[in-house]
Amino acid sequence: MQNKLTYRFLGAILLFVVSTASATEITPPEKVGLDSRKLALIDTMLNDDIAASVVNAATLSIMRKGKLVYHKAFGTRGPGASSGPLKTNDIFRIYSMTKPITSVAVMMLVEQGRIKLNDPLSKYVPAFASTKVMELGKLYTQDRAITIADLLRHTSGIVYGFFGDTEVRSLYRAAGLRDNSQTLETWANKLADLPLEHQPGEVWEYSHSTAVLGRVVEVASGQQLDQFLKEHIFDPLGMNDTGFYVPPQKVHRIVEPRAPRLSNPAVKPRLLSGGGGLMSTPKDYLAFCTMMLNGGSYKGQHLLKPQTVVKMTRNQLGDIQPGNYNLLGGNSGFGYGFAVRLTGGGLSPQSKGSYRWAGYAGTHFWIDPVKEMIVVFMIQNPGQSRHYIRKVRSWVYGALK
Repeated sequence: MQNKLTYRFLGAILLFVVSTASATEITPPEKVGLDSRKLALIDTMLNDDIAASVVNAATLSIMRKGKLVYHKAFGTRGPGASSGPLKTNDIFRIYSMTKPITSVAVMMLVEQGRIKLNDPLSKYVPAFASTKVMELGKLYTQDRAITIADLLRHTSGIVYGFFGDTEVRSLYRAAGLRDNSQTLETWANKLADLPLEHQPGEVWEYSHSTAVLGRVVEVASGQQLDQFLKEHIFDPLGMNDTGFYVPPQKVHRIVEPRAPRLSNPAVKPRLLSGGGGLMSTPKDYLAFCTMMLNGGSYKGQHLLKPQTVVKMTRNQLGDIQPGNYNLLGGNSGFGYGFAVRLTGGGLSPQSKGSYRWAGYAGTHFWIDPVKEMIVVFMIQNPGQSRHYIRKVRSWVYGALK
């Protein structure tokens, strides 16, 4: 009981230091159909979690009908970080929330005619023309070539090596794919030397596919991936704090976890991972999500055509089923860079057609076009990722009138 009271007391103190961006205009929730009293309960619950050391830092941002109604930070930046309360413009490792951004880059090049969805991957990374498929320890040729569409929807046959226990994944782990000192070109060629776990187009399997797309962007555009993303996505959207590393003048804004140790954002990597290498802020990622919800446009900047956004956020799997490791969960398909909700109702309050993704350290977002809503949640605690996906979803939809 005493511990519970202590947590409440600490929560009250932390509530006092909850930060909102001073230059950000917050719309009264009732104007867009949200209950401010129920949103205030989120403050209490997140402050309780901070006081109980569930997480040391969290931000939650909610937009509805184009209006920002909730944009708050809780806790501190964490051990080893600059002291002081967390702010809504502090910088998080977003890991796999990089993937939707890289996918947008690819679709921009598709619109420009520099990439076609049915292009073979070997057109951009020739080494993949001879990549084999491993089945029961034996190597076979590909039944058909890996396409750009396969990479966008994770049906390439490529997998990840850091989870799962198969012969192919063991080969991935031994190959040095996580070595950040190599170039993206070298990395892609190294991956092409390893066998696929499935024939292209046969199975959905979460994978390095989007990181390979980063190399496709480089070859098709003639620019390094970081340069392309900055010029064509980050600058037009005003995502000034998003990139593959954090420059010295911004290092004090990096959010650190209690444990485990994560990547060091202050070190500029040679390997630019389009699958998981970016750092960002809640504000920046809200801008990206707003562009998607607006059909490819943001404050007069037109990144994609509306029909392209529709294609990206519609299930592209058809009859293709997940493989051994289904990270999609029930009632979800996959578009070009996003998981997509197939039906409404059931255990999830999300609408049919909602789309989403998450990052290793606990960041996640979703966009609900039916309810005209965007939610971005950021923590740096890998073990709490799934826990907060469920909780935040319940909190936010519970506040709808």
